[in-house]
Parts: sequence; C-alpha cells; structure tokens
Amino acid sequence: MFRIAKYTEEEQRQAAELAGDIGIAAAKRELGYPGSWATLKRWCEEQGIEIELDELKSKAAEFNSFYGDTEQIIVYQEAIVRSRELMEDRSLTPADLDKLTNAIRKATDAIRAIQGKATSVRPAAEDMTDVEALKLYEQYQAGSL
Repeated sequence: MFRIAKYTEEEQRQAAELAGDIGIAAAKRELGYPGSWATLKRWCEEQGIEIELDELKSKAAEFNSFYGDTEQIIVYQEAIVRSRELMEDRSLTPADLDKLTNAIRKATDAIRAIQGKATSVRPAAEDMTDVEALKLYEQYQAGSL
C-alpha cells in the first residue's frame, strides 16, 4: 500500500530545520503541522537533524524515574504556563476562556495532590440576608409580625 505524502519535501525540510532550532513541540505549534510529534521527529531523523531535548524533557531526564512526582509537577507547570500564554489571545470566546481556566485549575489541583496538599476549596458561606428578609416580609404580609 502506498502512502500519499500530505506535505511536500520542502515543507518537511523546513519543519525539521525549525525543530532543530527551537524544538519539536515549539515548531509544531508555530507551523501548525504535522499532526503528531512523532512525525516531525521522524522528519528530523530523515534530514539528519539532531534535536536537543527540550527544556521539559531535559528537566525530566535529570531524574532516573520518568514521570515520577517531580516530572509530573513539571508537566503540570508547563500546562499552566501554556494556558496562561493562550489566555492572551484577544479572540478567545468566553467558552475558550472557561476551558483554559478549568485546565489551569485542574493542573493546580494535580500539583497540590502530588504534594499532599488539599485540593478542594470550601465554598464561602452563602449570604442568607435576602432569604431572611423575604421570610420577614412574608410574615409581615401575613400579619404575624
């Protein structure tokens, strides 16, 4: 079975060269292609371009156990940073902003859980002034006050 190339050789070469300069994930984000990290890595290998580990992988490589607590915290911190960068886009819809806010909250909760800290925030006590005032008014209307 033949595979039809979705990108020209020139596009693949440019993507690989950019990845060699700024890293695979950053090149994918900047160019908007290819669809997977593994594809761009393969293009780099085919072009003979050696990719240095990006900062996140370099930090994780310092530890012997990949995706231990420290690595997970690094990943969640990077997710928070990326979400905050995306929040600067002035074309965000309220739904997009809500999604980014939820992503930050989930990453923060995950970091706190890894650190053994509480993740749930107790809601503030509900202000009952209006409810009490309504009850008093109803009693007044009923003539019991």
